[in-house]
Amino acid sequence: MFGSLFVKLSHYVNIKGKYKGLVLILLLATGLRLFTLVKKDLWIDEIITAILTFGQGYQGIPTEELIPLDQISLLFQYQQQSYSEIAHALAETSSHPPLFFYLIHQWLGWLQELPFPDLSLATQLRLFPAILGIIAVILLYHLNQESFSQRAGIVGATLMAVSPFAVYLSQEARQYTLGLILITSALFFLIKLIKQSQSTGIYWLLWGVTNSLGIYTHYFFLLSFLAQIVTLFIFLYPSKTRLMTLGGVIIGVGLSYLPWLPTVVDHFSSSTTDWLPEFDWLSPIYQLLLGGIVMVVTLPVEQQPLLIQILSGIFMLGFWGWLVYHFRFGYQQLRRDTDTKKATLALSLYLVILFVQFILIIYVLQRNIAIAPRYNYVFYPAICALLGASFSFPEKRKVMLTLISVGIISSIFVGFNLFFIKPYQPELTAKRFNQHSEPTLVIMNYRNQAELALGLSYGLALDRQSEESSNSALMLLDRSEGYSRVWEKISQIEMNLPSSWVVAPGGLTEKDFPDQLKFANRNDCKRDRAAYYRIGFPYQRYQCQQ
Repeated sequence: MFGSLFVKLSHYVNIKGKYKGLVLILLLATGLRLFTLVKKDLWIDEIITAILTFGQGYQGIPTEELIPLDQISLLFQYQQQSYSEIAHALAETSSHPPLFFYLIHQWLGWLQELPFPDLSLATQLRLFPAILGIIAVILLYHLNQESFSQRAGIVGATLMAVSPFAVYLSQEARQYTLGLILITSALFFLIKLIKQSQSTGIYWLLWGVTNSLGIYTHYFFLLSFLAQIVTLFIFLYPSKTRLMTLGGVIIGVGLSYLPWLPTVVDHFSSSTTDWLPEFDWLSPIYQLLLGGIVMVVTLPVEQQPLLIQILSGIFMLGFWGWLVYHFRFGYQQLRRDTDTKKATLALSLYLVILFVQFILIIYVLQRNIAIAPRYNYVFYPAICALLGASFSFPEKRKVMLTLISVGIISSIFVGFNLFFIKPYQPELTAKRFNQHSEPTLVIMNYRNQAELALGLSYGLALDRQSEESSNSALMLLDRSEGYSRVWEKISQIEMNLPSSWVVAPGGLTEKDFPDQLKFANRNDCKRDRAAYYRIGFPYQRYQCQQ
């Protein structure tokens, strides 16, 4: 059903109007990304984006006091900042380079000038990455048109438009769609350099600038840059002139990064990656496999009955195997064709070198980066390009139509939060907070800025779900002095609500919660033993006497 759309797109691909098909693809990409853009609650990383880009910073977040839930979104008021101010804030409080955060800061400032005062916080934050994700579809089209053919460009762009992985990245207020744009552009210039016997200086310049911007976007872009360097070296050897040019551009990219280098050293030695799990040898294997599968198919697995999990898992694995089986035939044709062989080998080599780097990081440094599928954005443009080219042959039409149909269905599941469920699950947590449909006080204990952001995420999610949000409140309590001090702080709070929830990061177990919470004006709030939960961190409900 969905795949028949491609048949219509194909009719538009002609000399007279070659971009009409691309326009339809962009409409499809836009619909899948925007239709459910604000359905999911903002999670911890997106709250951190908001804190760092609206200009208020962490100092603008009130702690040790009651915050009415309907006032939390008002904490994110735009305040103009310079690039250096944003870079300084990131250097001090984050582990990311500054380019994306500066761009989205400018975007938020531009939105303030538009006559749309009622845009939700999620809309303001997510619309920018969604637009970047749509632009990435255009660039993928041009990458495949340059590398293979116009039809390969159309198929590749369509696959990215309906990819559940690309939709997932486009619906998060993070830097990954900017990374997609820059990697796709860098690969485009790389193919230009490889295919031309005498490369013009403009493509070297653009390749260098694109990679410099990429490294200022996300640190994993360094892995992409290294893979591109090795690929270019192999294809340009033994031309000494071109290898010297390559070396010069590499030096230029390195020099452009010198201002941020001291910060990189600090970030790499900080504890901000402590969230990665304890290393084991088996998990990365299936996580890397799953990272490839979810680029093309995602069916409901998380928080589903066991039978649905099994059936969805079997289908996803089977579909991936079926796709790989058909992919190899198109791939072999690309390798045999003298017009496409060089680009095919270049993109393949790029992927192999990236994979080797991932393996080294995982098994030598014992940092399991495979646990987070979003980091696979460095692979995705090249994979999508090769898939699009391999299935662009007329005899692969049915396979391609099936792939597009499954992609659209999978993207809808992603949009409705049935796959790629957010860490700490703010939506489910807020539903539990609101299970009695009564005003409540949520006490979030924090020791670092990530936990503080998580508390705001919970508060915003509860505000969306609760009809009593105007009477409910959030309190952020510093737990750095231990929980004995936390209970003492709680005893100083004036409590006039019928219930309270205590969220307790830091190793507390169910038995560590007190049987009774004492507040300044009452000591009748007793522990509800049927309302203890844990999603990453434990949280416990206390019922107060009416």
